[in-house]
Amino acid sequence: MALLSGGAPPYDILILSNGPGELTTWVRPVVMELRQQLPQARLSLVLSPCPHASGQEAKMAQEFIQIDRVQDPDFFLAFLLTGQTEEAWDWAKRGVVLFLGGDQFFAIWIAQRLRYRLVVYAEHQPRWQPWVDAFALRTEEIKRRYDGGWLLGHCWASKMHVVGDLMADGVASATYLPGMPVSGWLSSRSFSTQTPAAASKPTAGFSSLTQIPALSEAVPSEGTVPEPVPNRFAQEGLLPRGWQRLSDGGRTHYQVGLLPGSKPAKLSLGVPMMLAVADELRQQLPNIRFVIPVAPGQTPQSLAGYAHPKFNPDMALVYGTSGALEQTNLGAQFITPFGSTIQLWTTFPAYSVLANCDLCLTTIGANTAELARLGVPMVVVIPTNKLEAMRAWDGILGLLVNLPGIGTGLARWINRLALGWLGHLAWPNIWAGREVVPELRGHLRPVQVAEQAQVLLEDPQRRRQMQAELQQLGGKPGAAQAIVQLVAQQLSKS
Repeated sequence: MALLSGGAPPYDILILSNGPGELTTWVRPVVMELRQQLPQARLSLVLSPCPHASGQEAKMAQEFIQIDRVQDPDFFLAFLLTGQTEEAWDWAKRGVVLFLGGDQFFAIWIAQRLRYRLVVYAEHQPRWQPWVDAFALRTEEIKRRYDGGWLLGHCWASKMHVVGDLMADGVASATYLPGMPVSGWLSSRSFSTQTPAAASKPTAGFSSLTQIPALSEAVPSEGTVPEPVPNRFAQEGLLPRGWQRLSDGGRTHYQVGLLPGSKPAKLSLGVPMMLAVADELRQQLPNIRFVIPVAPGQTPQSLAGYAHPKFNPDMALVYGTSGALEQTNLGAQFITPFGSTIQLWTTFPAYSVLANCDLCLTTIGANTAELARLGVPMVVVIPTNKLEAMRAWDGILGLLVNLPGIGTGLARWINRLALGWLGHLAWPNIWAGREVVPELRGHLRPVQVAEQAQVLLEDPQRRRQMQAELQQLGGKPGAAQAIVQLVAQQLSKS
């Protein structure tokens, strides 16, 4: 994006974020809106260390989100201590720091150092109120709980602004994007065809985005083939080979998405378990197809390591199945020893694929919020077969469980305690305060997961009910626009 002629930009907007979920669902829609409302701003992204990170966040930001400047998390501490970036960035006199993930205290530190105004997107808790200029809050409930209270005379109320759920914007902003091929493998474009209508759909700007259609009544069918359910994408764009729209009345098979995660701690358990679940389901429902959307930062080859017992000793802990990676002229796929075929979808984002799944089996994380926004029925799988593998805690806990030597024991102990008192872990259940989608938690076997999945697949009425509840929870786009308006207000005060 061209800046004003003459070299230096009129103002800088520094975005602080961390993990891949925040980048894809928070940073991307805000950047799209910033480009429209504040085209003269120079956009910089500083990545803070994150236990969920894949190591590819900087590349993703540059290539997919199109940030002007990106600071790798490896240099974050040096930036905090010295104020110098790796490439010695210059800064405009006017600017705003925008917090979109990580630790809010870091945003305060950076804003004070640069003498910029500070806007914080607070999904749950707005912290450090005296030093933040404006809070963008997800819900009215958060505003009521954290606006200062009667003791402080609501002195922070003027800083609290309800903008809505930014996750809804993240999904909506990518609904009709053709996607970004995952590096290191043949793009899925080679075995799919984009519909002309989808190809002509605008991809930038919220004004051009179309809402996901509301649910409609499905036409029942007989027999053991899947019953048609409402199509959540009128024009779904690219789909894997053999994949059909959910509204197709002549569909002859179930379509199941497998989301094992994107980080080593999850993948070492998730990949072999999901392959084993596919084997179990195929025995009960032969008319079924599977797909694994390859997450950013991963490739089919890297996933293959988790599907091989020689390279993944955790496979036995979840009673998992191995898989051989095959590359055909139609794309990549896993073949299990029992003959199950699992396609690998290597274009990101994979919303068109997920929206046309009868059911998804997924780990916890931002993906559960994305599926909720898409209205996709899901079973959330939280295996505790290896407690020490769960080290994705923020703050002090995150530091403790990752300490060398004693970190493994601490992780096992902390996770055992935490799982005893933590409530719902999937985002739709957290939002609703009840179990909208099943959460399978504990020392799991693939047959347990497969049984729950089979129950839902054979109960289209329950899945339609789940779809309706999920879409009500997903919220409506608009948070990104409201956040950018707050940024513009703070720029006018700087």
